[in-house]
Amino acid sequence: MASDGGDEGHHRPPPLGLRGLTRAAFLPRSGDGGGLPPLRTRHGGGLPPLGLAGRGPLPSFSIGTAASTPVSSPSVGGRRRVGLSRPPRPPSPNQAGSSNWATSPGGSGSASAAGRTSSYIGLNFMNGSICVGPNSSVFCTRDRSSEFAASTNGREGGWRGAGYNPNFENADEYPPRPEHVQAPSAKEIDLNALANKNKREQYTVEDKRNIYAMLLARNGEHGRLKKGVLDSGARDGNCSRRCVSRIWKESKLGGGVNSIKNNLKLKTGRKKMSLDIEALEAIPPGERTTIRQVVAGLHMSKSTVHRRLKEKVMRRVSNELKPSLTEANKKARVAYCLENLEPSSLEDNPTFKGSFNKVHLDEKIFYRTRKTQKMYLSNREEAPKRECKHKNHIQQIMFLSAMARPRYDSQGNCVFDGKIGVWAFVDWVQAQKKSANRGRGEWELKPSTSVDRNKSREYIVQYVLPAIKEKWPESDRWNTVYIQQDNARTHVLANDPIFAMEAAKGGWDIRIVNQPPNSPDCNILDLGWFASIQSMFHRKMPKTLPEIVQKVALPFFSFSYATC
Repeated sequence: MASDGGDEGHHRPPPLGLRGLTRAAFLPRSGDGGGLPPLRTRHGGGLPPLGLAGRGPLPSFSIGTAASTPVSSPSVGGRRRVGLSRPPRPPSPNQAGSSNWATSPGGSGSASAAGRTSSYIGLNFMNGSICVGPNSSVFCTRDRSSEFAASTNGREGGWRGAGYNPNFENADEYPPRPEHVQAPSAKEIDLNALANKNKREQYTVEDKRNIYAMLLARNGEHGRLKKGVLDSGARDGNCSRRCVSRIWKESKLGGGVNSIKNNLKLKTGRKKMSLDIEALEAIPPGERTTIRQVVAGLHMSKSTVHRRLKEKVMRRVSNELKPSLTEANKKARVAYCLENLEPSSLEDNPTFKGSFNKVHLDEKIFYRTRKTQKMYLSNREEAPKRECKHKNHIQQIMFLSAMARPRYDSQGNCVFDGKIGVWAFVDWVQAQKKSANRGRGEWELKPSTSVDRNKSREYIVQYVLPAIKEKWPESDRWNTVYIQQDNARTHVLANDPIFAMEAAKGGWDIRIVNQPPNSPDCNILDLGWFASIQSMFHRKMPKTLPEIVQKVALPFFSFSYATC
């Protein structure tokens, strides 16, 4: 390919180059008469002849030859591009002199005849891989990840190996910066928001007239828009081409800028009928318990009144019946509240006592079933058959319940759930007559015919006091325990001697106190406990008296203490 002599008549073809991949500079190349030293062969210590340089078992040859004269770097200009720049023009055959293609480290050949190193890009084919690098720097495309090495001339070399991400602001540099930048994640699209979005945008009169002035300046008074004016107006006005075309047609049909306006109505449709609040308040409260009565009093339609109710112009309340309080009752309630205040907190921040030493005691009647019971059935089911001899004489049992406040330790564990017990006022009697359900003389359960003071004392002494002494926390064993009850005439008096004797057994200090009269909200049982137990009881649907006793005690002990 390249001879050792300098034949002037021999025309050498232009050297090979990689288009778009490298920039190369060439010096004039001549023979012995060109002023340059003669080419030295590869075996003589010079650069290899024109060809591709390799290593290993493959034959090694390079593109071009080398000269002793240093070559200046070709100017690429102020433009920064990705990859390697191309030379401004290809060299002529008589200018092909020194080679700017250097071998990789470990390859044969030198950079120049005088031992000088070239500062330009070299191309090597090494074991089937293409390597490009300035002198000792290498950029290889192999099966494995790319290699990167620093330049010997102090210039940083670019790389695009594993983890390269083109989505960063310096992607147009050469060499590209090696830092990895995380690409922005795809924005989530809410299909519901897109479906409910009002796609049509309303423009104000001022915006429309500004677009018309823009079109008028670019098109003049011509009746038809020139080519490109419609697109430029839509682009600069940030609107659609259809909107620009409509504005132009309105101006031409209406006679100028005054015909351009927004025809959007502020309020459309049927006028809203307002509710006369004064007329509603003038109706007596007993004559507006239903919507029909309100409609008749206001002379409005039922649907209109119902819409105003949904808009909260009017409201529906449940008027509860409150106990009648006398002056003495009110004073007793105030005294009860003062007794339950912490004495040390009266000056700064009055705070109620914890009431951990108080047991609430009260009675409750549970009926076997309700007169009406709601339930949900399938189309194939039949409603359960519920029957009794008389709806006003449904079987019932009275229960006595005792409840205290739950207690927790420092870790939040419940050490006392506050459930003292529940007992039914029933008696076991022998049957006087023979019937289909039992024989004569058999024992059967009957509700107590009457619950008087003696009956109440019997249950407190036999059931309530032993249960308190058994379940009460040992840490509060020597403190006073108060049993709070209402002011019913059948209840045990606070100074009852039989109760006092039984309560003092074992060194206990248990006393009876009465809550304020006509004040069921001072007792936790009437305030919400009985309502919860009754709701759970009616789910079981008992049919006999023993089932009533069993299914009242079951929800009592299975009820969560966290709601107490």
